[in-house]
Amino acid sequence: MRNDNPLVIKFGGTSVGGGAQFLRAAGIVADAAATRPVAVVVSAMSGTTDTLLGYADLTGDGAPREGSLAELHRTLASRHLEAAREAVSPELLPGVERRVLELLRELVEAIGAPDANGPVARRGRIAVFGERLSAAILAGAISSKGAPASVVAEDPISTASGFAEAEVDAEGTRERCSRFVAPLLDGGRVAVVPGFVGRSPEGLPTTLGRGGSDLSATVVGRGIGAREVWIMSDVDGVLDADPRLVPNAALLPRLSYREAGDFAELGAKVLHPRTMEPAAEVGMEVLVRSTFNPNNPGTRVTGSEEEGGVRCIALRSSLSVELPCATGHRREASAVICIGSPEKRDLRRGEEILRRAGISPIQAGIAAAGLVFVVFAEKSEEALRVLHEGLVSRDEMAAEEVA
Repeated sequence: MRNDNPLVIKFGGTSVGGGAQFLRAAGIVADAAATRPVAVVVSAMSGTTDTLLGYADLTGDGAPREGSLAELHRTLASRHLEAAREAVSPELLPGVERRVLELLRELVEAIGAPDANGPVARRGRIAVFGERLSAAILAGAISSKGAPASVVAEDPISTASGFAEAEVDAEGTRERCSRFVAPLLDGGRVAVVPGFVGRSPEGLPTTLGRGGSDLSATVVGRGIGAREVWIMSDVDGVLDADPRLVPNAALLPRLSYREAGDFAELGAKVLHPRTMEPAAEVGMEVLVRSTFNPNNPGTRVTGSEEEGGVRCIALRSSLSVELPCATGHRREASAVICIGSPEKRDLRRGEEILRRAGISPIQAGIAAAGLVFVVFAEKSEEALRVLHEGLVSRDEMAAEEVA
C-alpha cells in the first residue's frame, strides 16, 4: 500500500564515496520509493569539497592557474566518471557522463569569473559543484534501479543575504519546494537535491556551512511537508559518547530534538548542530541510520523527552581557569557535560563517582543541557569515561531498577 506522505533521505559524503557506494545508496532510495514519494539530499563525494576549497584558496586572487586548473579538472573528472560507470546502467550512462563533463565546464567558468561579490562568495560558488556532481550520478544510479529520478534543476533552499553559513528563509524555501520539488514527486519521480547549497534573494549560490547537508535535509523536509527524514551516514546512529574517548560508547535508540541539538553543538560529529531546528518546528521525526548497515534501527529523534537521567555525554576542552592564589596562575580545564534531564541526585552521584576515581571537580552543577563537571585538563578524559560508566542511562539499567 502506497503512502502519500513524502520521505527525505540524506546521504553523506562517505555514503557516496565511490561507485559501489552510489549503487548501495540508490538501492535504499529505490526500495523506499516503491511505497512513497522520496526526495534525496546528497553530499559531495568524500574529500571533494576539501579539494574544491583548497583550489579556491590557492587561486584566491581570482586568477586561475592553468596547470593546477587542468589538474583539478582531470582529478574530478576521473573520480566522478569512474563512479558513474560503476553505478549507472549502460543505457543511462552517456547522459550522466555528459552532465558530469558539463558541470566541470561550468566549474572552470565559475573559477575564472570576475570576483564581483568578494572571496567568500567565490569560495561558495566553487564549493557547490561537489554536491551538483554527486546529484547527477546518484540520479542516474537511482533511475538504473528502476525508480525514475531527476536532479532538482533550481536549488530549492532559499537563503537570506550572505554567502557562507547562510540563514535559511523558511517561507521562501516552501515556495521554491512547491515550484521545483513537488512537481517531480507528483509525477512519480525521485527528486535529487544537492545538499549544502542555497540561493540568495538575488538568485546567487550560497552555502549552509560545512556539514550543512544534514540541515538541507530537514529544511527540504519542512518545505515539502515530510513527516520523516533519514540521515544516512557511515555509522549506525548516534552513540552516547565519542567512541575514540569512550570505547564502550553505545548506540542511542532515541533522543529528543533538544538533546540531539545540544549533543551536536558539543561536537557529536554525526549531526550538524542546526539540523533539528526545522524538524522541531513542525514535529518531523529524524532517523539517523547507516547506509552500510540499513537493517540496524539507528537513532530516532523526536520531540519526546525521557523522564529523567543522563542520555549522552560530551567533552568541551580548552577552558581556562584562574586559581585562587596571589599570582593569578591559570590552568587548562575541560567541562564534561552530561546531556539529558538530570536531577540533583544525579549531580550528587556524579560528584561521588569522580571522588571515587580520585578526581576533584573544580565546579559542578546543573545547566540547560544537563550536568556540568569542570575538571583539570589532564583528568578530563578519565572523568568522561567514569561519568559515562556511572551516569548514562541505558535500557538495561532501567530494567534492572524496575526488577
